[in-house]
Amino acid sequence: MTNKEMILNVLKDGGCATGFQIKGLVYRKYGAEISPQSAAGVMRPLVAQGMAAKSPDPISGKMVYWLTDYGKEHLFK
Repeated sequence: MTNKEMILNVLKDGGCATGFQIKGLVYRKYGAEISPQSAAGVMRPLVAQGMAAKSPDPISGKMVYWLTDYGKEHLFK
């Protein structure tokens, strides 16, 4: 399973998460080690395509990612 597939699956189940939270979710679910930067790198093109969205957390300032309804519809047919 690729990093992209693992990240998409944890976001589908978990809602929204920062890169660091995605790292932990992937490790708990799949036992795979990825970096927060790798998670952000996977999410960047998905945000550009409208499949995902991002916004800075108002408290911590860290970027939070989530899948859009459009992304869920097209990525998980």
